[in-house]
Amino acid sequence: MLDLATRHGKPLAVLFAGLALLALAAFGFWRGMAAIDALEARAAAAAKAERDAHWRAEIAASNAAVAEAKAAQAVAAMTAEAAIRAAEAQFQTELNELETRNAALPDGDRRGLGRDRVRLLNGAR
Repeated sequence: MLDLATRHGKPLAVLFAGLALLALAAFGFWRGMAAIDALEARAAAAAKAERDAHWRAEIAASNAAVAEAKAAQAVAAMTAEAAIRAAEAQFQTELNELETRNAALPDGDRRGLGRDRVRLLNGAR
């Protein structure tokens, strides 16, 4: 029996060594693929972060433009309101003045349009 082990020992040792090298190569391949997967995951995360940062900047710029437009509209609305109030005040002043001059005309209790009232109305325009 010992003779059989010595006769076949060298080929078995070579076979086991080959299998060990094959297992080592398979393990190295597996670890290499795991490293490549990790690199891909890091690259994808970096690309996603870069894309998210880009779109956040775009959204911030858009929000700033909208805020600026709203502020400009608010200023325009306040300016328009001030102009309207000034025009209303001017109209009211002119109306009060016209009523005062109308009341000062002779025959204020008469109905209808007299020559003086027509001249007053024509001058008011």
